[in-house]
Amino acid sequence: MRILLKADWVVKPSGEALKEGWVVVENGRIKGYHKRKPEGNFQKELLLKGTLFPPFVNAHTHLELSKVDFSPDRFSNFFEWLLFVIGKRQTFTEEELKEAFFKGIEELRKYGIAFAGDISSFGIAKILSKEVKLPKVIPFLEIIGKDRDVKSLVPPISIHSIYSVSFELIRKIARDALERGYRFQIHLGESADEELFVKCSENRFEKLIYPAVGRKRYEWIKAENVTDYLEKAGALNELTIAVHCTNLSRKELDRLIEKGASIVLCPRSNIHLKTGFPDVLHLLGYEKLGIGTDGLSTNLSLSVVEEIKAIYYRLEGRVPLRELFKLITSGGAKVLGIEDYGKRALFTLVKCDKELKTPFDTFLYEPLKFEILDFSSSL
Repeated sequence: MRILLKADWVVKPSGEALKEGWVVVENGRIKGYHKRKPEGNFQKELLLKGTLFPPFVNAHTHLELSKVDFSPDRFSNFFEWLLFVIGKRQTFTEEELKEAFFKGIEELRKYGIAFAGDISSFGIAKILSKEVKLPKVIPFLEIIGKDRDVKSLVPPISIHSIYSVSFELIRKIARDALERGYRFQIHLGESADEELFVKCSENRFEKLIYPAVGRKRYEWIKAENVTDYLEKAGALNELTIAVHCTNLSRKELDRLIEKGASIVLCPRSNIHLKTGFPDVLHLLGYEKLGIGTDGLSTNLSLSVVEEIKAIYYRLEGRVPLRELFKLITSGGAKVLGIEDYGKRALFTLVKCDKELKTPFDTFLYEPLKFEILDFSSSL
């Protein structure tokens, strides 16, 4: 089937914007973008009001925690929040986790997100994601603890963090990822205490968190910095997805890039938990750089547009929205390894009542209406 789409603005994955642009869809694939109406026979022609973007990608979420009652003013620091979540997660029933997952799914749809990299802490998302066509959820099974039979786990996998997973288990998962060829996520550099942890200095994980969960430090592995610790475990390579990276030095960020790791920033979550703000300016231009919202346990919505707005205003408009939009589209797709991104006829339509000089101005206005448009059903 040949379909012809027209919108007020059409934005290509490259960032090129076409005013009153056209898109030709054939058998579920994008066949071309056009500045003027192309010739030919089409079974269907659709005129769309709004801006037609490539599908939005939320590269890091926690859908199973979508029913946590979060307020940024409730916590004065990351460790107060962490203790709260540790206590809260012990109270969830299976039914509540299912409800939370589907609440998160509706939230993603509401904000036009077609793809999401989700952290499945309880395994519920791993099962339920198969029931959801859109958004397409890629569930990473989260691992916490000292030891697991890694070969029995269904990838992809998320190593929670360097302070909650033993060095040896990190090593085993990284080795398994290389053998089976899957990506793995890890919260990295979210708190400044992680650097103290790897230097075996006094830190709040050992002082506050471990006593609360009734354990002690697993191993005393000393490293120069956080990325050095990860590299010693063999877990820093092109399959690594490092999330947050808020408290990493430029030297560490450069090391992530040199090793081909993916990076996901969650700026609003970092602001809410008072952990700092990622060095966006240093990372811009890296093709494997995406945006995540974290979950509703640390954020007020799952909107990736709100994330790039936060970056835009924090940087006082020094980075054009045209650059930032790639973080929620092609950048996020590269992070998650979505191979047919930009080829499959899948779009996010954003409707705005304002007259726009550029389609990227859309992101600064309110209210916005988002819609996922899928013309790939014939694939």
